[in-house]
Amino acid sequence: MVDESCGQIYTIEGVAAAILMVTTTYLVLSTTIILTPGETHITDMQLEQLGYDALAVLDTPSEYGTQSRLSDYIQNNKKIEFNQYLLQLLNTRTDLPYDTLSYNASVFYRNSTDSLNYYSFSGSQYYRQNSVKVTRWVGIPDAVSAVSDMRSGDQTVLLEVLIWRD
Repeated sequence: MVDESCGQIYTIEGVAAAILMVTTTYLVLSTTIILTPGETHITDMQLEQLGYDALAVLDTPSEYGTQSRLSDYIQNNKKIEFNQYLLQLLNTRTDLPYDTLSYNASVFYRNSTDSLNYYSFSGSQYYRQNSVKVTRWVGIPDAVSAVSDMRSGDQTVLLEVLIWRD
């Protein structure tokens, strides 16, 4: 038989066990749901890597000793072709048929007076804050460009692309 003093101990033990179980459940659930600041930038890093990969594909020549598509697009100011091919590379996914990425590209170059200048190359107007910036140095052979003040001769220009998810 259980007397009155043992019954109080069992009651205290039961209440302590209940508090311990509720506290443990709360800690387990709260640690698996909360996102840490380090985890919030993973999507930005993936988007940045996608942009670098797309520019690398564009800047790879199809044959040895030939000009890359990206170099040709910039040298001859082929904005429409650049837009179509870059959007195709950015928005193609393996798990879903289409993604919703947009971009804005600018080209930085040296002009005939050897000072830096830039122009908007292609893409849509940028209105969002959550974007990533990817850049690529592009060699332009014998640069006689559609841009009037770009210096002539071999030149390396900087292509800067802002990419964001709509």
